[in-house]
Amino acid sequence: VEHRLYVKMADVTHTIAAKLKKDLVVEGKDEVILADTSVKLMMKLHQIYSGTVKFESGNSKILDLSKAEFIYDNFGASKVGIFYKFKEELNALKKVFGAENLTTELEEFDNTNKSIALQIVSGREGISLRKAEALVYYNIDFSATSYWQSRDRMTTKDRLDSDVYWIFAEGGIEDKIY
Repeated sequence: VEHRLYVKMADVTHTIAAKLKKDLVVEGKDEVILADTSVKLMMKLHQIYSGTVKFESGNSKILDLSKAEFIYDNFGASKVGIFYKFKEELNALKKVFGAENLTTELEEFDNTNKSIALQIVSGREGISLRKAEALVYYNIDFSATSYWQSRDRMTTKDRLDSDVYWIFAEGGIEDKIY
């Protein structure tokens, strides 16, 4: 069963996204966000609406913890599998959840009450998240293969239903990708 949940992002997220759409560049004190092609614009907006960004220099930064906080507030008491797309999203999750509630290791997930965070592409196949109460997607990938394979990580012959939660930014681009 798929659920789409929407997060009100911080004003700065929408301000940066609007400026990037208008000017195709956002220059900060030390870093630059450049969207000089339509594909780069889409990728940068995808990052920004997740609350993170990778700069032209290769550095990345958390801009907004709203999504990570929403996931923690709504699923922090449960044992869930969390899929993220961009590496900086994992840092946002770690910052909000803390080491005592989140792991990136399958063995630790299976043997503790911790939730697990996996990058969509690397966690989409070959593993079982059967002990998860639900799957939560911090972000969505463009790949149909990623969509189908990662959603299937909770499937077992004994489980009749699985809940999958998509966390989308209000006014973001995730709905269009979905």
